[in-house]
Amino acid sequence: MSVKRPLSGIRVLDFTLVWAGPYAVAMLSDLGAEVIRVESCQHHITNTRGYYARPAPEIVPRMGPVARAYADLDPKDDPWNRHAVFNHIGRDRYSMTVDLRTPEGQDVVKELAMISDVVMDNNTPGLLGKFGLNYKTLHALNPTLIYVAMPIYGFAGPYRDHLGFGANAEALAGFSHLRAYAGGDPSTIGTSNHMDASTGAGAAYAALTALYQRRRTGRGQLVELCQLENLMQQAGEALMDAAMNGRDRAGIGNRDAVRAPQGIYPCKGGDRWIAISVGTDAEWAGLCRAMGQNGLADDPLHSGCLARQARHDALDERIAAWTRVHDNRELMTLLQGLGVPAGMVAMDSDVFADPHLEARGFFRWADHPAVGRRRYPGHTFTYRNAPLRYDQPAPLLGQHNDLVYGQMLGKSPEEIQGLAERGHIGTAYSEEAIRRG
Repeated sequence: MSVKRPLSGIRVLDFTLVWAGPYAVAMLSDLGAEVIRVESCQHHITNTRGYYARPAPEIVPRMGPVARAYADLDPKDDPWNRHAVFNHIGRDRYSMTVDLRTPEGQDVVKELAMISDVVMDNNTPGLLGKFGLNYKTLHALNPTLIYVAMPIYGFAGPYRDHLGFGANAEALAGFSHLRAYAGGDPSTIGTSNHMDASTGAGAAYAALTALYQRRRTGRGQLVELCQLENLMQQAGEALMDAAMNGRDRAGIGNRDAVRAPQGIYPCKGGDRWIAISVGTDAEWAGLCRAMGQNGLADDPLHSGCLARQARHDALDERIAAWTRVHDNRELMTLLQGLGVPAGMVAMDSDVFADPHLEARGFFRWADHPAVGRRRYPGHTFTYRNAPLRYDQPAPLLGQHNDLVYGQMLGKSPEEIQGLAERGHIGTAYSEEAIRRG
């Protein structure tokens, strides 16, 4: 007898893009929600099903590491089905297409809203409202509907109409400044995209709590998750230091304000590294023992983190001289065995070969009709008594049009044919969409 998943019977309309929104929807889908992804053949959303609607094959190898992430570096004739950005978190959802620019397409979405429980939206604030599909309109049709919006700067305030991606909000939240290296500036660091993952988790949680409240009250509601404010919760101690002490923290790179020594150290082989963090004298003794320098552990000049902080540069040089002749995975195992927090800096291929993740069964094999059999990241969490879903890989564009229009909305074959002729239903982007994107 199969066990029902926590969100079995819940239907979600997915209007999300890039990473933050699709990640939130993936968690709801993992929990058993039925997800309908609303897409359009008339508009290619950049950074979601690839950065371009149809990139020239010869330029793909020269594109950036994320932009070129087509299976086998080959966009083929359907690049929108072959890109890693969407495929890695687009699992277990239906894809249907409709042209929201037309009244007919807007009516289709309204019909879907009337039979759905949750709308997930991380588009620019007001975008769906331009098509008459804002919360007020949909709530009037379905008072039990929950609408989770993820405006980057919120619905109110001077920045409400500002555009941006995660990197912009990370800078405004102070993260870019905090992540800088000592003596450097924020221009020396790469984009972390931390805000996307943070927003995804927060939005999924918001949807779950709204569903819980609806079960108690019978009413839906609008949930606003301001991505900037959500991210700032994770810089709390720095913000409070400024509020309570008037201090602006400077970037310290890979070091810690208390623990010492801490850093990323070179290892044997090209571009191989290990992270080591020492926070107690016992951990310091373990590191000294691993380096074969037990005398350092007994030296009063290195007793306590404050003393080691004062000699951090010299300790870094000593540690780096030792680590650079050793394999990073072997060092991680050695140091962990001595009670020292350490982790190899893994490359992508290392992660797929990691014995711990392999033993936990984290990666899942899935057969995708456009990219073949591949391994994909698994669930963010697990339930002991309710196995989470991992049934289907990311859908092809418009793959489930017949299911959504025919079975869910009850459209006749003649109506479906007419919608296809008028540009709503399809499995490829229109030539106009390709020229624009």
